[in-house]
This record gives sequence, C-alpha cells and structure tokens, in this order.
Amino acid sequence: MSAFLTLLYPLSFLIVLSLVVIVHEYGHFFAARRCGVKVEQFSLGFGKVLWSHTDKKGTEWKICLIPLGGYVQMFGDADASSAKADEKAKAFTDEEKKVSFPHQALWKKAVISFAGPAMNYIFAIVLLTVFFSVYGVIEVPPVISAVSEGSAAAQAGIQKGDLIEVINGEKIKEFSDVRRFVQLDKTLEITVLRDNKKVHLTAHLKSETGGAVLGVQAVMTQEHYRSVSVPQAFSESVKEAWTITKDTLIILKRILSGQRSADDMRGPLGIAEASGDAARGGFISFVLFIIQVSIGIGLVNLLPIPVLDGGHLLFYGIEAVIRRPIGEKVQNMALNIGIGLLLCLLIVTSWNDIVRIFTRLFR
Repeated sequence: MSAFLTLLYPLSFLIVLSLVVIVHEYGHFFAARRCGVKVEQFSLGFGKVLWSHTDKKGTEWKICLIPLGGYVQMFGDADASSAKADEKAKAFTDEEKKVSFPHQALWKKAVISFAGPAMNYIFAIVLLTVFFSVYGVIEVPPVISAVSEGSAAAQAGIQKGDLIEVINGEKIKEFSDVRRFVQLDKTLEITVLRDNKKVHLTAHLKSETGGAVLGVQAVMTQEHYRSVSVPQAFSESVKEAWTITKDTLIILKRILSGQRSADDMRGPLGIAEASGDAARGGFISFVLFIIQVSIGIGLVNLLPIPVLDGGHLLFYGIEAVIRRPIGEKVQNMALNIGIGLLLCLLIVTSWNDIVRIFTRLFR
C-alpha cells in the first residue's frame, strides 16, 4: 500500500467521524441553549485536551487526543452521558436550577436528547438536497451490462442484457433497488425479461470483502441524471433517508432474530476501511458515504438502549406514564446492561473488521 493510501484511510475516517460527531453533539448543544440549559463542555474526542476555548456563556469548547466520538456535558449532570445528576445538584440555588439539566421539565429533557439524532438526519437530508439539486436524481434502469465470472449472478443464470423486473416479489424500478436487495437478503428470487420472455432465476449471494455480492453491473450515463427542482430534491432526500432507515432496521431485526449473520456489521475499523474506499471513489462517493454514516449514527442513537439517546427517551417516556422518576437502582442496572450490550457489539464488530481486513490484505 502506498504512503498516500496509508494516510488516506485514517484521514478520511477522521473527517467522517469528526463531522458526524460535531453535527450530532451540536444538536444537543443547540437544543440545550434554546431550552435555557447551561452547557459546560463541548468536546470533540476524549482524553488529553489538545485545544480549548471558553466562550462568553461559560461553555468550554475543546479538541481531545482520542478522536473516537465526542460529548456535550450540561450543568448539573454527573458526567457527559446525562444518565444521572451530580450530587451537588441537590444543593443548587433556585437560579442554578433554572439552567441545570436535571431540574428541567421532562419535555425539555426529551427535546435535548432527541435533538442529537435529529440533527444527524437534518444534516444528511440537507446534503442530499444539495446533491440532488446540483447533479439531479440518479435513475439507472435495471438492465445488466456485465456479469462477473463465477459470481452468484453467473451461477444463477443471469445474462448480459437481462432486464430485472422482480426480486423477492417486489417490483424493481431502477438498479439501486437491486443493490438494496443485495444488502437485505442472501437468497434472491429474480424474474428477468430476456428476449421479451420472463425468466425466473434464484441467486444465492456470496459474501466477499465488504459484504454480500451478486456480481452484476449496469452502465450509468449522463442521461440517467434527472434534473429536479429544490423542493423535489428535498422530497427525494427525505424518501432516501427513510429508505436507508427502513432497510437498516430490517437488517437489525433479521440479525437479532437469527435470520441473518452479524458478519457484515462494521465497527470502528470497518468504518475507517469504508471511509477510505469511499474517498478513493472520489468526492461524490465520499459525500454520499458521509450521508449514510450520519443517518446510521442518528438511527443507532435512537435505539432504546440505556446510555444512548434512545435509552434516555425511553426513561423519560416511562417517567411520564408513571408520574415519578425511575428508581436509581433500576436506572443503574439498566445503564450497566446498556454498557454491556454496547461492549459486546464493539467486540463482535471489531472481530468482523479484523477478519475482513486481513482477508482483504492477504488474499
């Protein structure tokens, strides 16, 4: 690997992660400020402080040594997770309580927690809207221009010139629909139109570096870019964000139910690998990857797992129903379970990343 590529992968990963984290944490920061809550720290990264600046409202902005995330810590919280209040918060004055996160109304806490993932979605939709407005909406017909030798497609009998009409009972309108099904399912029941005749085929996908592969290509030309107005671009962006969200939830459901292997899930190393691959594909490829990661981070943080924003929202919802705060012991137990689940997920995805990267380097 050249020196350029050696630098490209960690640099692209740093850009993607930093940008998405800043967007997410700014959502929390913006909502907190709007709700009258004092923000004590806004940090990009963890560990040793490399740079810091305290603004007029008392917020310390800082960049830390380990760039694997970030946080916003609000006044009155014991730590950056907002999982529990600082012991000192019990003795706050009335003026301090007005700007303390633990003393806010339940709806304000929920808004602040929700704002982080929401900002990730807003950021992705804005970028997509700009992309569609400038380049147009890509609509490539599902006509096969090439079939890789020895691929799942070749073994299934798919041929050059075939028009894919149906996959697993769903109508295929464009080639991106084919890519969606490759991500979602391991076995594809395919109907193609060949010489004006319908042909039914079955493809069993092969797992390769980066996930399952069908082994077909379609030619994209300038005429496949459909010009749209800004409102149309926005509408298409919302649809695309929803499609990515829906497909991700389907994959998670199948993994949890045992219908699908967790081998394709990526951890930090896998995201770094994908970041570098996207950067090598050019500016457009890199921007589209950032959009996918932003939506992914937003969605994951909405999952009802303690420690994540979705876990906080779950607690606030329960508290609203039972009309009292959840007991401290129950909260601590739930938080420990949440941390355990996230650690297990990190171990599994990191192992997947190591296996995939070593296979890629030494095959």
